[in-house]
Amino acid sequence: MVVLLNRVASATGIFLLLGSFPGSNGQGYRIDTRDDILASARTLAFDLMTLYKGNQSGEIPGILPGPPPLGDYYWWEGGALMGTYIDYWHLTGDSSYNQVVTEGMLHQAGPNFNYMPPNWTASMGNDDQCFWGMSAMLAAENQFPNPGQGKPQWLALAQNVFETQALRIREEAKPDTCNGGLRWQIPLSNMGYDYKNSTWPPRTNLAHQTRSH
Repeated sequence: MVVLLNRVASATGIFLLLGSFPGSNGQGYRIDTRDDILASARTLAFDLMTLYKGNQSGEIPGILPGPPPLGDYYWWEGGALMGTYIDYWHLTGDSSYNQVVTEGMLHQAGPNFNYMPPNWTASMGNDDQCFWGMSAMLAAENQFPNPGQGKPQWLALAQNVFETQALRIREEAKPDTCNGGLRWQIPLSNMGYDYKNSTWPPRTNLAHQTRSH
């Protein structure tokens, strides 16, 4: 319990330092006691959800407003958001956002349930897919409630992402393509296909500087 509370407190402290939520400047948030930590985490979770429109009528589940220039966020950041709320549920026991997470995770899984929805093909990167896969893996590891009968389960979604990426790694194990690894983009036609990539740090020059040839 102490470890879990420390993790919540650390995350709460980071959010307060960032001061990134509308109307939130850190005043009134405390992490001195267990009740303070849970109350602060609950308020911050609510504030963060104000950025998300996917649970509103006419909007698309799972994604944040974007991508630029239509909004501030890329597709992969929706996957990171879902993972954040899986952690929030796991650490606090608050299930207020579980339905939102389940709906978003399933909606963006795509027809093959491997987080490659066709409407994002023009910007589909291995790192983008990986963020959604890691959120599915986090859900499986933390025993986040699985979707109902007849729907893909979290472990299966994570496995599907792994299998698609493992196949790409095997295809890249050649001397003229850096002897393995993953390319940044998945479709050959996408700008950035000739870069090799890593998931961390995301969306930075450092992650994309190694040319494949």
